[in-house]
Amino acid sequence: MSSRPPFNALHVFCVVVREGSFRAAAAALSLTPGAVSRQIGLLEARLKVTLFERGSSGPAMLTPAGHRLHERAADRIEGLLELLDGESHPGRQHKLLVDTSVTLAMYWLIPQLRLFGDRHPGTLVQVRTADGDIDPASPADVFIRREPSELRGLPAQPLMMERSVLVAGAEFSRGIQERRGAGPLAFDGDVPRIGMRSRTDLWPAWGNAHGHVALEPTLLFDNTVLAIQATLQGLGVLVVPEIFVAEMLASGSLCRLHPLTLETGRYAFAVGRTRDSMRVRQFTDWLSAQATGAGGVPLPVI
Repeated sequence: MSSRPPFNALHVFCVVVREGSFRAAAAALSLTPGAVSRQIGLLEARLKVTLFERGSSGPAMLTPAGHRLHERAADRIEGLLELLDGESHPGRQHKLLVDTSVTLAMYWLIPQLRLFGDRHPGTLVQVRTADGDIDPASPADVFIRREPSELRGLPAQPLMMERSVLVAGAEFSRGIQERRGAGPLAFDGDVPRIGMRSRTDLWPAWGNAHGHVALEPTLLFDNTVLAIQATLQGLGVLVVPEIFVAEMLASGSLCRLHPLTLETGRYAFAVGRTRDSMRVRQFTDWLSAQATGAGGVPLPVI
């Protein structure tokens, strides 16, 4: 056997882990699945370990030895490839896929991505939206969810606390103030309460926190995006996470009707299985910094 270290085989190994299967890695490398398998066999023979579980045509599952090798090698291989690609492919970008909810993507994450791009021009962040439990086997690099349990057992890292506020459109708010004067807001039939089927917890939580028993919405929409739009159009008042309407509050298109806030959840993120890398850590470090800047507070490790 040659004494030359099998660097190409190590690169192929890292691509298999990144792509999730031998067949997907072959497509990414413009090789046949047989050629990929031979490279992995060469690496296993050199290291005298088994790197992948055998006997399944599905996703490539690492053995404990495979996990250890990937943890030690992935960043080094990525750094070498970046160094070499930098000379032959100037301006080349590497993609990073983030899986999160529509509302968080639309009102919080996407408006800030230019800041990340300015700092890390070699990484192109793509956003995919979904609600509820994640699929741990999906190719996403980073998952963000409001409920840590939706991360399906992936190691969750705390991101930020969700705080909700009571808001109304600017003109609607002025009308309320003219009617009530300096007195407290009365939640009666004259003040429609806008709610969303995706967050049925918000109005009852606000009512319990402010002395209104069993407070429910009187005007219901499917999701937060529609509820915010209805509020902007002056259809009623809304309890909504503050980070989703921060720019509207700053511009004056929405107004706060109560000075207090209500804690209504906590966001967490997780790195996809076998997706940890230098670029992913750059993104999650930036993500945590942005959450703190948005009013996030340190949370205990989940």
